[in-house]
Amino acid sequence: MGKVILFKNNKGGVGKSLLTFWTGHILSSLEKPNGKKNKVLILTSDSQNNILQLAGVDTGYGKGLEGYIENGSGELMRLREGLLYIPLTTTRIKSTFEDKFLKLIEIFKKQYDYILIDGSPVLKLDDIFLNVSDKVVIPTFLDNVTTKGMINLIKEIGIEKVAMVVPNRVGRSKMEQDHLRRLKDNLDRGGIQVLDPIFQSSKIMKLTEKGKTILETKSIQYKTIQSTFVKIVKGVM
Repeated sequence: MGKVILFKNNKGGVGKSLLTFWTGHILSSLEKPNGKKNKVLILTSDSQNNILQLAGVDTGYGKGLEGYIENGSGELMRLREGLLYIPLTTTRIKSTFEDKFLKLIEIFKKQYDYILIDGSPVLKLDDIFLNVSDKVVIPTFLDNVTTKGMINLIKEIGIEKVAMVVPNRVGRSKMEQDHLRRLKDNLDRGGIQVLDPIFQSSKIMKLTEKGKTILETKSIQYKTIQSTFVKIVKGVM
């Protein structure tokens, strides 16, 4: 049965879509014991479908997740080999969505090794996605406001369900360094791993503008970022 991993933070702009897509690409490149590579599906509660832009995919959405919910079938969008995506095409969620989605996710878990979900705080879908997830990855900024919201989120989720916290789009100020140290001290005691930060970088921007992932560069400049994503992947496997 496939594992369901939710990337979630109630604050927008922390990089959930990027982390979801790049993690999914790495997982889809890895071989299982039988020699076959993982099959990975990405779902989203982001009606803007930012992952398509990050993947360099420019095409129509079709019926998306709603098609699967209503008809049991829909359009799968190929992001990379072994990495598929179902877009969200409406913010109007019917009252019957949850029951039908719970049945659908069980079907997907039989078809895919990993189901990654790019969460959005805007829609109530996130509550449904949270219920079906095995683990939650929390990207975060290093500031007081985001941290307060993140702590509340951890209380809501439960410590046992949090795979890790990933400081993302981080600057190099002393304030952020102090914040990271306090965050690690506090969360490590609770058994929650806080990864080293992914720094705000023009290198990441260059890859995203080309629709590429961290796997699609051979430049040694990306070594530190690559090592962080290896830790993310190990933490969700």
